[in-house]
Amino acid sequence: MRYLIVVVICLCGCAEAPSDGPSRYQISGEVLLNGKPVVAGTVQFEPDGAKGNKGPMAIAEIHEGHYETNYGKGVVGGPQKIIVEAYDGNGEPGTSMMQGRPIPGGPFRTHADIPKENGTFDISVQS
Repeated sequence: MRYLIVVVICLCGCAEAPSDGPSRYQISGEVLLNGKPVVAGTVQFEPDGAKGNKGPMAIAEIHEGHYETNYGKGVVGGPQKIIVEAYDGNGEPGTSMMQGRPIPGGPFRTHADIPKENGTFDISVQS
């Protein structure tokens, strides 16, 4: 019986914790469309598989030209495809048009290599 208890204790101590996936970094910054702040919308970060990057996507809301990823749900870093959905901000609360009307020409796309660290990263797209 003692032997069984020792084995169980050893196995519990040696087991690896499940992986939570790749490290994700909290970033924030300014979002500009044609040089002007995006009033409302979202920014999506998708690891660029064509450049050898992989991991989960991250998304953040844009408010008055700024975004911030949620803690623990940030960007994996490295080469990213970035998609900006921009709205005019003249929405009606409680409706499907809360952020207003989409800015014509969107969604707006760009690419960037984002550092693998917490920090700031500004985004500028053109229509």
